[in-house]
Amino acid sequence: MSQIELKKSGPNSIEARNIKKNSFSHTTGNQFKILPFKTNPSGDVYKEDFKSFQGIIGELFRTISNKSQIESADSNVSYKSELKQTIITNAIDKVETENIEELSMMLSNLFFDEQNGLIKFNSKTLCYMNNINPNNAIKEISLFIFDLFIKGNETEDDLGKSDNEENLLHQLMLESLPELPALITKGKYSPYKNLFHQIKEQFKADLSFVEQNNEFYLKHVEDLFKYYYFHYLSQLVLRFNNFGIDNGEVKPLYYTLEWETLSETRLSSHSPSWKNLESYSPFLFAHSNALELLNYILVDGKAVGDYNDIARLYESLSLDEKVTYVDSIEEIISLYKSTITLKSGSWEDCYRLLDLELSWRKFESHINQNLFKLWFCIKYQFENTDRKGADLKYARWFIQFAKVNYTKSRGRLGSTTVLSQEFLLFITRVCIGNEEKIRLKLLWDRLKDRGIVFDETSKLAITKLFERINLIEKKSDSGDAQYVKSTI
Repeated sequence: MSQIELKKSGPNSIEARNIKKNSFSHTTGNQFKILPFKTNPSGDVYKEDFKSFQGIIGELFRTISNKSQIESADSNVSYKSELKQTIITNAIDKVETENIEELSMMLSNLFFDEQNGLIKFNSKTLCYMNNINPNNAIKEISLFIFDLFIKGNETEDDLGKSDNEENLLHQLMLESLPELPALITKGKYSPYKNLFHQIKEQFKADLSFVEQNNEFYLKHVEDLFKYYYFHYLSQLVLRFNNFGIDNGEVKPLYYTLEWETLSETRLSSHSPSWKNLESYSPFLFAHSNALELLNYILVDGKAVGDYNDIARLYESLSLDEKVTYVDSIEEIISLYKSTITLKSGSWEDCYRLLDLELSWRKFESHINQNLFKLWFCIKYQFENTDRKGADLKYARWFIQFAKVNYTKSRGRLGSTTVLSQEFLLFITRVCIGNEEKIRLKLLWDRLKDRGIVFDETSKLAITKLFERINLIEKKSDSGDAQYVKSTI
C-alpha cells in the first residue's frame, strides 16, 4: 500500500515556496531540477558563446577540478588579455635571458591566437577557457553537463589530466599557468535530473574513445560535449510533448547536410525533425513548472520524476491510490488557478480550449489527461498574464543554441537540422572507434544510436563525399560490401 500525499505545509511545501502575498510565484529547481535555462537574461544574448562553447567547456573543467575562474584585477582589461600577460610574465621570470622582448613575442605567437586567447596545447589549458558574455547565468549549462554526463563516472577525477610528455617550451607554459582559486560551494546543491541514462552511457563510451588521442581530443572536445548537450535537450523536448504516453526511448532526429538542396517532398517524410523541436520548445517553461509542481506529490515520501515516471507509477497503484493521485493533481490545479490573476482571457476560456485539445489527443489514461491539464493551465497563464513572453525567453536558450550550431534556413521550407562536413567526419570517426573500418550500413546504425538519422538522398550524398576523400573501400560493386575507413 503506497502512501500518497501533497506536500502542502511546512517550510519547503508547495504553498511556502510558490505563494507570496496571496499570489503565485513560479519557482523551479527545488523539487525537480531539469533545465539550466532562465527567463532573464534570454538565451539570445549568448549567441557567440553557444557557437564557440569554449567558455562552457572551461567552466565545466573547472567544476571537475573543483576550481573557480580567476577574477579580473582590472575591469577595463579583458580576461584573455590579462591571462595572456600573466602567463607570459610568469614564463619570463622562469627563464634566464637577455632577449626578453624576443621571448615574449615568440610565446605570444606560438601560444595565443589573434584575440589573445590561450591555444589548447594541453588538456590542462581547458580550465582557462572563458565565456565571451560575462553574465554568470551561462555557467548553469556547465553544471547541467557535469551533472548529466560526468558526475559519478569512474574516470571523473582523471578527466582533463594529461599524462603526455611535453617539450620544454610546453612545460614552461604549463608551469606558468596561474593557480586557479578553489571552488567555494554556497549552500546545499541540488543536482540536475538525468532522464536519459542511455544517452549518458553512449557519451561515456565516445568520450573514452576521443580521449585516447590527445590531439584529436583537444581539437574536438567542444564538438563532443556540444553535440551531446543538443542531443539530450532535443530528446527532452520530444519526450515532454508526449506527456508520458510512450516508453521514453530515444527518438533519433532527422538531419540534412549543409550543402544539400532540399525539397518539400523530402522534408515531409522527416519526423522527428527540427520542425517538431521548434514547435514544441516554446512550451518548455510550462513543462518545467508543471513538473516542479507535480513533484510536490510524494509517494512513500519521495518525489516521483517526469511525466513518464508518473505514468509508470500510476499504473502500479491500486484503484483507490489512483483516485488519490489524480485528486492531488486536481488540488494543485485548483490552488494554481485561485492564486493567478489573468490579465486577458479567463479560466472558463482556458477550459474551453483545453476540451478542444483533449478531444483530438484522446488520452487513454486519466493520468496522462491530468498531466496535460495541469500543463495546459500553466501554459495558458503565461499567455494571459504579466508573465507573457517569459516562456519564449526561456525557450530561446535552446532555440538560439540550435540556430547557431545545428540548423540552417532553407528559405520557404523553413529551417532544418544540419551537420557540417567537419562534424560529420568527426562523428563518423567516433562511430568507427578503434576499428580500422566498418560496413557503411553499420555506420548508419551507429549514427542512429547517437540520435542521428538521414534519408536515402542524404546517405547517397555522404557516400559520395566519402568516396571523394578516399574513405570508402569497396569489396565489390554491391552496396552491402562498402566499408568506411578510419581517418586516424
